[in-house]
Amino acid sequence: MSAPLRIALVDDHEIFLESMVALIGNAGGDLEVVWCALSGAEAIEKAREQTPDVVVLDYTFRGKAVGGDICDALKNEFPELNVLMLSVSEEVAVIRETLQKGARGYASKEIGKAELLRGIRAVASGEYFLDQTALGKVVSWLTGGKSKQGCPLTEREMDVAKIYCKGLKIREIAQTLFISEDTVESHIKNIRSKTGAASRFEVDEFIRKHCLQVQ
Repeated sequence: MSAPLRIALVDDHEIFLESMVALIGNAGGDLEVVWCALSGAEAIEKAREQTPDVVVLDYTFRGKAVGGDICDALKNEFPELNVLMLSVSEEVAVIRETLQKGARGYASKEIGKAELLRGIRAVASGEYFLDQTALGKVVSWLTGGKSKQGCPLTEREMDVAKIYCKGLKIREIAQTLFISEDTVESHIKNIRSKTGAASRFEVDEFIRKHCLQVQ
């Protein structure tokens, strides 16, 4: 029996790290979390002590998009290291930056468990991996496609937008959708950016006009 793949996790949210450790621990025995880090500096220090097969790396730390820089630093010191980036963003520019910085995979933080494990294994074997949402975004960008019915919002952003337009607070939206408050804030930022809206009312007006699936 071959040794399990050594997985390292880098994220500044301890609760998320704990859930990832549990998920990988129940993956069937071919994956093993060897260390976790809460920052890029800690990740590099630990990688020097034990180089993993795959680093699963968050894109945003304390509200700042530094995951690409951390990936770049890790790859500079450990060129053979395989990195899978997790992010709440589904922007093509972010996906492109991630791959340019040396990551072999990119996935949404809301990815399903089975697909995430498949992504980790794919990256560990040297393959490139994009989850279904990221792949769709890249293909649409490459082919010059537009969002269905002129709506630029992703399905998850629509979930958030519908509740956001009802006047719920960030904490209430997070509880309703079972996601973190940071994730909600990131979605709202993306929603406002894509719609050009400055308020809940303007978001509501936009999706009623451009996203016909919203009633």
